Amino acid sequence: MKKQLVLFLAIGIMFLFFQSFSPELPSEAGFPEEITSILKASCFDCHHTGSNSEKALNALNFATWDEYRTTKQIALLSDIAKVTKERKMPPGKYLENKPDAELFDKHIQLLADWTEQEAEKLMQGN
Repeated sequence: MKKQLVLFLAIGIMFLFFQSFSPELPSEAGFPEEITSILKASCFDCHHTGSNSEKALNALNFATWDEYRTTKQIALLSDIAKVTKERKMPPGKYLENKPDAELFDKHIQLLADWTEQEAEKLMQGN
């Protein structure tokens, strides 16, 4: 019984530990759930705090989205649409190791539509 309790506690602590490292967008960003799901699956490994890719984080860090100026957010939204439409992101080298991160046409279209709508909202707010 004591061993089971210790095992149960250890599993619980490990679960909480790994949950604390789960990449999440700041709630203030207000990204739609479907967009957040695409970003988590295909972008967060490189473009979120904790990534080993300094170059990717310098280009865009979703964890600090709300800290970007509005003009920077608009530019980044345009960049997201462009690099996904051109299939430059996620990069082929990354997809070799993580093929499930590939963006399909429907994902690319969802991102393009969302980035356009979001950029329009931001521009109207200025």
